[in-house]
Amino acid sequence: MTSETPSSALQKMLADNQTFAEDLPPDEFDHIQHEQNPYITVLTCCDSRVRIRAFLADEQPSDDVFVIRNIGNQLAATCGSVDFGVRHLHTPLLLILGHTRCGAIKAACSDYRGESLHLVQELNGLHLPVRDIDPNGDPEIEWLRAVERNVHYQCDLAMQRYREKVADGSLAIVGCVYDFANLYQRGIGRIILLNVNGESGPDISRDSPLLAPLSKEMLDLSLVRNPITSASKST
Repeated sequence: MTSETPSSALQKMLADNQTFAEDLPPDEFDHIQHEQNPYITVLTCCDSRVRIRAFLADEQPSDDVFVIRNIGNQLAATCGSVDFGVRHLHTPLLLILGHTRCGAIKAACSDYRGESLHLVQELNGLHLPVRDIDPNGDPEIEWLRAVERNVHYQCDLAMQRYREKVADGSLAIVGCVYDFANLYQRGIGRIILLNVNGESGPDISRDSPLLAPLSKEMLDLSLVRNPITSASKST
Protein backbone atom coordinates (compact mmCIF):
# COMPACT_ATOMS: atom_id res chain seq x y z
CA MET A 1 0.00 0.00 0.00
CA THR A 2 1.32 3.42 -0.93
CA SER A 3 2.45 5.82 1.77
CA GLU A 4 1.33 8.82 -0.29
CA THR A 5 -1.49 11.10 0.86
CA PRO A 6 -3.91 12.68 -1.65
CA SER A 7 -1.97 15.94 -1.41
CA SER A 8 1.49 14.37 -1.78
CA ALA A 9 0.25 12.22 -4.68
CA LEU A 10 -1.01 15.30 -6.52
CA GLN A 11 2.24 17.15 -5.83
CA LYS A 12 4.30 14.22 -7.13
CA MET A 13 2.16 13.90 -10.26
CA LEU A 14 2.47 17.60 -11.12
CA ALA A 15 6.21 17.64 -10.39
CA ASP A 16 6.75 14.60 -12.62
CA ASN A 17 4.66 16.22 -15.35
CA GLN A 18 6.72 19.39 -15.09
CA THR A 19 9.90 17.37 -15.61
CA PHE A 20 8.29 15.57 -18.55
CA ALA A 21 7.06 18.79 -20.19
CA GLU A 22 10.36 20.61 -19.74
CA ASP A 23 12.27 17.78 -21.41
CA LEU A 24 10.09 17.72 -24.53
CA PRO A 25 11.28 19.33 -27.76
CA PRO A 26 8.95 22.18 -28.82
CA ASP A 27 7.83 20.27 -31.91
CA GLU A 28 7.30 16.89 -30.17
CA PHE A 29 3.56 16.75 -30.85
CA ASP A 30 3.35 18.72 -34.09
CA HIS A 31 2.81 15.63 -36.24
CA ILE A 32 -0.05 14.30 -34.10
CA GLN A 33 -2.05 17.43 -33.41
CA HIS A 34 -4.92 16.30 -35.64
CA GLU A 35 -4.63 12.51 -35.84
CA GLN A 36 -3.17 9.46 -34.18
CA ASN A 37 -1.41 6.61 -35.94
CA PRO A 38 -0.78 3.74 -33.54
CA TYR A 39 0.43 0.40 -34.87
CA ILE A 40 -0.71 -1.65 -31.87
CA THR A 41 -3.99 -1.87 -30.02
CA VAL A 42 -3.17 -3.20 -26.56
CA LEU A 43 -5.74 -4.72 -24.25
CA THR A 44 -4.07 -5.16 -20.90
CA CYS A 45 -4.64 -5.14 -17.17
CA CYS A 46 -4.93 -2.07 -14.93
CA ASP A 47 -2.13 -3.42 -12.74
CA SER A 48 0.41 -0.64 -12.22
CA ARG A 49 3.28 -3.13 -12.63
CA VAL A 50 2.42 -3.69 -16.30
CA ARG A 51 4.64 -1.30 -18.23
CA ILE A 52 3.71 -0.39 -21.76
CA ARG A 53 7.28 0.82 -22.13
CA ALA A 54 8.27 -2.86 -21.97
CA PHE A 55 7.86 -3.01 -25.75
CA LEU A 56 8.57 0.57 -26.77
CA ALA A 57 12.04 2.02 -27.25
CA ASP A 58 12.55 5.41 -25.58
CA GLU A 59 13.14 7.14 -28.89
CA GLN A 60 9.85 6.02 -30.42
CA PRO A 61 7.15 8.65 -31.07
CA SER A 62 4.23 9.25 -28.74
CA ASP A 63 1.38 7.79 -30.77
CA ASP A 64 2.50 4.20 -31.38
CA VAL A 65 0.15 2.41 -28.98
CA PHE A 66 -3.61 2.62 -28.43
CA VAL A 67 -4.06 1.29 -24.90
CA ILE A 68 -7.17 -0.13 -23.24
CA ARG A 69 -6.89 -1.26 -19.63
CA ASN A 70 -9.26 -3.03 -17.26
CA ILE A 71 -8.89 -5.63 -14.53
CA GLY A 72 -7.94 -8.93 -16.10
CA ASN A 73 -7.55 -7.55 -19.66
CA GLN A 74 -11.15 -8.44 -20.58
CA LEU A 75 -12.43 -7.88 -24.11
CA ALA A 76 -16.14 -7.81 -23.24
CA ALA A 77 -15.64 -5.11 -20.61
CA THR A 78 -14.30 -2.57 -23.12
CA CYS A 79 -15.03 -3.99 -26.57
CA GLY A 80 -16.09 -0.58 -27.90
CA SER A 81 -12.66 0.84 -27.16
CA VAL A 82 -10.98 -2.17 -28.74
CA ASP A 83 -13.25 -1.74 -31.77
CA PHE A 84 -12.01 1.82 -32.11
CA GLY A 85 -8.39 0.70 -32.23
CA VAL A 86 -8.99 -2.21 -34.59
CA ARG A 87 -11.75 -0.90 -36.87
CA HIS A 88 -11.22 2.88 -36.86
CA LEU A 89 -7.50 3.31 -36.26
CA HIS A 90 -6.80 0.13 -38.27
CA THR A 91 -3.91 -1.08 -36.14
CA PRO A 92 -2.46 -4.25 -37.71
CA LEU A 93 -1.79 -5.84 -34.31
CA LEU A 94 -4.16 -6.49 -31.40
CA LEU A 95 -2.07 -7.46 -28.40
CA ILE A 96 -3.91 -9.08 -25.50
CA LEU A 97 -1.47 -8.77 -22.65
CA GLY A 98 -1.92 -10.60 -19.37
CA HIS A 99 0.74 -10.66 -16.70
CA THR A 100 2.23 -12.86 -14.01
CA ARG A 101 0.75 -12.65 -10.51
CA CYS A 102 -2.35 -10.84 -11.70
CA GLY A 103 -4.42 -9.73 -8.71
CA ALA A 104 -7.66 -9.72 -10.69
CA ILE A 105 -7.15 -13.34 -11.71
CA LYS A 106 -6.32 -14.32 -8.14
CA ALA A 107 -9.45 -12.54 -6.89
CA ALA A 108 -11.61 -14.23 -9.53
CA CYS A 109 -10.34 -17.60 -8.29
CA SER A 110 -11.47 -16.83 -4.74
CA ASP A 111 -14.70 -15.88 -2.96
CA TYR A 112 -15.21 -12.25 -3.94
CA ARG A 113 -18.86 -11.87 -2.97
CA GLY A 114 -17.97 -9.31 -0.32
CA GLU A 115 -16.59 -6.84 -2.86
CA SER A 116 -18.53 -3.87 -4.22
CA LEU A 117 -21.28 -4.57 -6.76
CA HIS A 118 -19.41 -3.22 -9.76
CA LEU A 119 -16.18 -4.98 -8.83
CA VAL A 120 -18.12 -8.23 -8.47
CA GLN A 121 -19.59 -7.67 -11.93
CA GLU A 122 -16.13 -7.18 -13.45
CA LEU A 123 -14.72 -10.21 -11.69
CA ASN A 124 -17.70 -12.25 -12.89
CA GLY A 125 -16.40 -11.69 -16.41
CA LEU A 126 -13.27 -13.66 -15.48
CA HIS A 127 -15.10 -16.58 -13.93
CA LEU A 128 -15.36 -18.70 -17.06
CA PRO A 129 -11.66 -18.80 -18.04
CA VAL A 130 -10.29 -19.18 -14.50
CA ARG A 131 -12.83 -21.46 -12.83
CA ASP A 132 -10.92 -24.75 -13.23
CA ILE A 133 -8.36 -24.26 -10.49
CA ASP A 134 -6.90 -27.37 -8.87
CA PRO A 135 -7.14 -26.72 -5.10
CA ASN A 136 -4.44 -29.31 -4.51
CA GLY A 137 -2.07 -27.92 -7.11
CA ASP A 138 0.96 -25.71 -6.62
CA PRO A 139 -0.53 -22.22 -5.94
CA GLU A 140 2.00 -20.41 -8.12
CA ILE A 141 1.51 -22.78 -11.03
CA GLU A 142 -2.27 -22.71 -10.71
CA TRP A 143 -2.25 -18.92 -10.61
CA LEU A 144 -0.16 -18.75 -13.76
CA ARG A 145 -2.33 -21.42 -15.36
CA ALA A 146 -5.37 -19.21 -14.75
CA VAL A 147 -3.59 -16.16 -16.19
CA GLU A 148 -2.77 -18.14 -19.34
CA ARG A 149 -6.27 -19.54 -19.70
CA ASN A 150 -7.69 -16.06 -19.46
CA VAL A 151 -5.35 -14.82 -22.22
CA HIS A 152 -6.46 -17.70 -24.46
CA TYR A 153 -10.11 -17.02 -23.65
CA GLN A 154 -9.81 -13.31 -24.51
CA CYS A 155 -8.00 -14.24 -27.75
CA ASP A 156 -10.85 -16.62 -28.64
CA LEU A 157 -13.37 -13.81 -28.12
CA ALA A 158 -11.26 -11.46 -30.21
CA MET A 159 -10.95 -14.03 -33.00
CA GLN A 160 -14.74 -14.31 -33.12
CA ARG A 161 -15.16 -10.54 -33.16
CA TYR A 162 -12.47 -9.71 -35.73
CA ARG A 163 -12.32 -12.93 -37.72
CA GLU A 164 -12.77 -11.20 -41.08
CA LYS A 165 -9.81 -8.89 -40.46
CA VAL A 166 -7.58 -11.80 -39.46
CA ALA A 167 -8.73 -13.74 -42.53
CA ASP A 168 -7.87 -10.92 -44.94
CA GLY A 169 -4.46 -10.42 -43.34
CA SER A 170 -5.08 -6.89 -42.08
CA LEU A 171 -4.97 -7.88 -38.40
CA ALA A 172 -3.06 -10.28 -36.17
CA ILE A 173 -4.31 -11.15 -32.69
CA VAL A 174 -1.51 -12.09 -30.33
CA GLY A 175 -1.93 -13.19 -26.72
CA CYS A 176 0.98 -12.72 -24.35
CA VAL A 177 1.98 -12.71 -20.71
CA TYR A 178 4.20 -9.95 -19.36
CA ASP A 179 6.50 -11.71 -16.91
CA PHE A 180 7.88 -9.38 -14.25
CA ALA A 181 8.44 -12.33 -11.87
CA ASN A 182 10.61 -14.43 -14.23
CA LEU A 183 8.27 -17.40 -13.82
CA TYR A 184 9.10 -18.56 -17.35
CA GLN A 185 12.85 -18.28 -16.73
CA ARG A 186 13.31 -16.11 -19.81
CA GLY A 187 14.35 -13.00 -17.88
CA ILE A 188 12.48 -10.37 -15.87
CA GLY A 189 10.24 -8.19 -18.00
CA ARG A 190 10.04 -10.63 -20.93
CA ILE A 191 6.86 -10.80 -23.01
CA ILE A 192 5.94 -14.45 -23.57
CA LEU A 193 3.92 -15.37 -26.67
CA LEU A 194 1.06 -17.75 -25.89
CA ASN A 195 -1.46 -17.36 -28.68
CA VAL A 196 -1.13 -16.30 -32.30
CA ASN A 197 -4.40 -15.86 -34.21
CA GLY A 198 -6.08 -18.52 -32.10
CA GLU A 199 -3.23 -21.03 -32.23
CA SER A 200 -1.42 -21.86 -29.01
CA GLY A 201 1.36 -24.01 -27.58
CA PRO A 202 2.79 -26.57 -30.01
CA ASP A 203 0.25 -25.50 -32.65
CA ILE A 204 2.03 -22.17 -33.13
CA SER A 205 4.16 -22.51 -36.24
CA ARG A 206 7.49 -20.76 -36.24
CA ASP A 207 7.25 -20.74 -40.03
CA SER A 208 3.97 -18.81 -40.13
CA PRO A 209 4.12 -15.56 -42.11
CA LEU A 210 3.66 -13.65 -38.87
CA LEU A 211 6.60 -15.23 -37.05
CA ALA A 212 8.88 -16.14 -39.96
CA PRO A 213 10.77 -12.81 -39.92
CA LEU A 214 11.74 -13.28 -36.26
CA SER A 215 15.17 -14.62 -35.41
CA LYS A 216 15.55 -18.03 -33.79
CA GLU A 217 17.00 -16.34 -30.71
CA MET A 218 13.98 -14.07 -30.37
CA LEU A 219 11.56 -16.95 -30.82
CA ASP A 220 13.42 -19.11 -28.32
CA LEU A 221 13.17 -16.34 -25.74
CA SER A 222 9.56 -15.38 -26.41
CA LEU A 223 7.77 -18.51 -27.63
CA VAL A 224 7.39 -21.09 -24.87
CA ARG A 225 5.93 -24.36 -26.10
CA ASN A 226 4.53 -25.52 -22.77
CA PRO A 227 4.25 -22.33 -20.73
CA ILE A 228 2.33 -23.80 -17.80
CA THR A 229 4.78 -26.60 -17.07
CA SER A 230 7.80 -24.35 -17.56
CA ALA A 231 6.81 -21.98 -14.78
CA SER A 232 9.12 -21.59 -11.84
CA LYS A 233 8.93 -20.07 -8.38
CA SER A 234 11.81 -17.77 -9.21
CA THR A 235 11.34 -14.15 -8.12
